[in-house]
Amino acid sequence: MTADRWLRTAAHGTLPLLAALLGACAPLGSTHAQAPAGPDLRADTAARFLAFAPARNPEPAMTDAPALAFGVRVPGTSAAAPFTMTMDTGSTGVVVSATDLPGFSAQEAESGVKGWEFLSSSKRLWIGRWVPRELVFRDPAGGEVVARVPVLAVQEEIICPGWSEKANVPTCEKPEKTTAQPRGIAYMGVGFGREHYGQPQGTPDKNPLLNIVSIDGQPVAPGSMRSGFIVTAKGVHVGLTRANTAGFSYVKLQGRSLNAAGQPASSDPRDWPQASMAVSVNGAASQTGAVLVDTGIAQMYLTVANPSALPTTAIPNPSRKGATATGLVAGTSVQVSFPDDAAPVAQYTFQVGTPQAPTAVIVTRPSAQAFVNTGRHLLRQHDVLFDADGGWFGLRRGG
Repeated sequence: MTADRWLRTAAHGTLPLLAALLGACAPLGSTHAQAPAGPDLRADTAARFLAFAPARNPEPAMTDAPALAFGVRVPGTSAAAPFTMTMDTGSTGVVVSATDLPGFSAQEAESGVKGWEFLSSSKRLWIGRWVPRELVFRDPAGGEVVARVPVLAVQEEIICPGWSEKANVPTCEKPEKTTAQPRGIAYMGVGFGREHYGQPQGTPDKNPLLNIVSIDGQPVAPGSMRSGFIVTAKGVHVGLTRANTAGFSYVKLQGRSLNAAGQPASSDPRDWPQASMAVSVNGAASQTGAVLVDTGIAQMYLTVANPSALPTTAIPNPSRKGATATGLVAGTSVQVSFPDDAAPVAQYTFQVGTPQAPTAVIVTRPSAQAFVNTGRHLLRQHDVLFDADGGWFGLRRGG
């Protein structure tokens, strides 16, 4: 999710069985069924690695939001217009200004499905039409990877402080500013479980990393590619195999992703909720909730039941120029355990103000259920995996 997106508490999944978390085998002679400790992957499924575009600030890794370079074309055509877009794990769907989208026309707008997305910290409401496009990626060896997804062609941008996620309509009662046919919007969201954050249409069919249709000119046959991806500090693996997933520890995702009304967001079997975690500050008792690893921002957002008990101070708000926010003071220790601190499979630990830490830890309004948006600096310590076919979230020591 972008730096101009507020974060709220998310529904969290039921915690996996202890045996699955530990990856332990049942004692000899046990007759109980053993829960799996991760996805059952094949050795022969297809996968490709896509390197991130060169960053302006390459060191340390993830100083800048990661971006992918690729072409965009109308299905059935060969000419693709070049784009370089931020690859954001905090949103879902490719969003491009209608005036910049190759092949877009008034006729296509009439046949496209109406779409919208809301960026709640900047109060931007994007309205347009979902139209089919192909994204043409190149791997480091020059191989071609093609995704086919609906793209939101943005025809109108509204600054709308009063927009309601629960009402979820592409209108604004009291707009502060309206821009028709805005230019320069180009963003690629690849996150999961995000429909309840102003993205009601951000379902798996919009995620380019989950909708690969051909590799090197050959169609991807059903069952030949495990739908999922791995984000590293250098790029993203599209498709999961035994080889590229070696070393991961897993958290089982539970249930379905919900919309802002608390209903299933889609019927797509790949539509999973966010992973679970437990967060502790300065060694205090942890609080549980959902977690988002968000490549779109460098700061962390932290929601707990009693934020007044935390050591905080006023800091510049990275999402709103000239404004301030409440942040943890330098030297504060933070530990995020996946999926809990009773039997964690992985942990993200840091002290505020150090290189491994987010640029800031912003403390939000109180909530009975905790929530953590880690920001992208977690990728300095860990690679992150999402298995859309099986419903697994994984972490592997990297950096």
